[in-house]
Formats: sequence, C-alpha cells, structure tokens
Amino acid sequence: MPPTATTASDRYTAASGMGSAIEEAALQYGLDIAPICDALDIDHAEFSNLTGRISLDRLCRLLETCALLTKDEAFGLKCVDYFKPGATGPYGFGLISAPTALDFFRFMAEHNAYVSEKSYYRVTIDAASAEVVWTFSPLIVKHDQFVDLNMALTTARLRSILGPAIDALEIGMERQKPANLAPYRERLTRHVQYARKVNSLRLPADYFGIANPKGDKRLFQLMDLQCRTLRPEASGRSEFSDDLREFVLQNIADSGVGLAEAAKYFHISERTLQRRLAEAGTNLADLRDDVRRELAARLLKETDLSAAEIATRLGYSQPSAFTRSTMRWFGASPRAYRRNAG
Repeated sequence: MPPTATTASDRYTAASGMGSAIEEAALQYGLDIAPICDALDIDHAEFSNLTGRISLDRLCRLLETCALLTKDEAFGLKCVDYFKPGATGPYGFGLISAPTALDFFRFMAEHNAYVSEKSYYRVTIDAASAEVVWTFSPLIVKHDQFVDLNMALTTARLRSILGPAIDALEIGMERQKPANLAPYRERLTRHVQYARKVNSLRLPADYFGIANPKGDKRLFQLMDLQCRTLRPEASGRSEFSDDLREFVLQNIADSGVGLAEAAKYFHISERTLQRRLAEAGTNLADLRDDVRRELAARLLKETDLSAAEIATRLGYSQPSAFTRSTMRWFGASPRAYRRNAG
C-alpha cells in the first residue's frame, strides 16, 4: 500500500523484508505494531513481500518508535533474533549462498542499494582488506535502530562463513555508544567503534578465501542476476535545480563543497553552472542556506539532538554560527524554536 501523502524522504527506499522480524520482536514486549504502522501509513503485510520496497524513512521511524515504547535501545539489534533466512529475497539468499567471504563482501557492495538506498557508499577492496562505508541522507533523521538491525543481520550471515574468525570483522557505527553493551557484544564483534561519522564494515584480506559451508555458486549467480533486475530505479527528477538541490543536501555537512566541486560532479564548467543557477534565480550559497533551514527545522522538531550536534550535521564550524542562522530564519534561538514547535 503506497503512502497516501509522500514526503521528500520517501524517495529513499529499503527492501520490505528488512521489516519482517519487527512484529515478532515487538510481541516479546507485548507491543502490537499495527497501530504504529497505521499511523506511519505502512502496510505491514508488505514485510513478507520478498521483492517489495518500502519507504526507508517510515521503516526507520517504526523501529525508533518501537525502541522508545519498549524502552530498549537495542530493539533493532535484537530483531535479528527473529529474522528468517532469505527474508529480503534475492539479496538475503545471495549472501547466504556466497561461496567465500570475499564473494559475500563483493555481493553486499554491488547490491547495497537493494537492501536500502544510501546517500553515500564507498567500497574499497585491495590487498589489505575489503571495506564498505556508508551513510544515509540527512532527510532520514533517525536511523540508529535500522543500522543496528542491518549490522546485526550482516554479522550473523558472515558469522556462518567465518565462524570464530568473525571477530576479525571491524565495525564502525554512527550511533552513540549504548548504555548497555552486552547485547551488542553478543550479536556483533569485539571490534566495534561508536559515534563515527559514517557506518563501516572492514574485513582483513587474510579471511577472504574462507569457504562458506552453505556456499552455492549457481544459486549465488542467480541471486546476483535477480538483484540486478530488481535494483531500485533512479528517481525520475529531471529539473537541474532539483538535481543540484539533491547534491547540496547530500554534502550539507561539508562546508568546503563549493562551485568547483558541484561543477565537477555535474561534468560542466563553473561558468555553465553559474549560468544555470542564475536562470533558476538562485546561487549556490542561497541554495545551501535554504537546505540548511529546512533541515534545521526538521532536526529541531523531530530529534533531541543538541544545537551543537545539529550545527555539525549542517556544516557549521561553530554552534554560535548556527544560532545566528536560526535567529535569521525563525526569529528564535534553537532552544526557543524547539520549545515553540513542541
């Protein structure tokens, strides 16, 4: 069931099966997710659709709400205990059937957008290690629980290949260090770093050749083809101003990104970029300011992030600069705006 009122963040999607374990996990706390799904305009029957897509933002908000209502910051992490193998369809079966640990990483890297669309994703495979690094669009305001689930699920699948060597896997997470580390130590590895700028998984090259006891080369190749066929389609945006706005949004935390970087990204000259901006009646500085204003309003209304944390997310070098901007935008300090918005 598609959302009745879509938002800008709904353009980012995830495999429906990523939510397949939430209902059973919530029931362990006596929580019925049906009313929450209704409020978020999610058809939770879609969670059993092996090839379906769902709004990543709405899925993240469902997980965050469950964590809040159950008073368990490890709710998303613990969902992995109820996750059925292959629930994400060809992506899940591809990981399960990967012939080796390196094949697992390559498949994960190639089809990362199948499980969830990211704003930034980098893959590095060399003689030393295989590493994937990613983060989400600033529009996905809260995603800690989803990252917990994804990390736990990936670790569980890779553990079936590496066995005791799973502790060689190095994990980096954007989320703050949990108050209770026990469930994380149980489901992840010994090498986890919290409060990172991006999420990451790194496996040393010494473990590349470990064979998967459940490896199936033919099934693996078939799932690779299936994932390519079902890969999420790119957005239908056609206006250059929309594309430029998206570029600014994805790079909002980097105040050093300017005209030269934007021109290089779009494969045009700086002069051409300036001309096209002028035709749209704007410039890069005004566009960045507009994106910052919209994100600031959302982060102040929908999160408990401090003004300093929001300032960093929006690319300000000092919280005081962010405060001056909120005074200009909203006629109020961050604290006053948040209080009035609540």
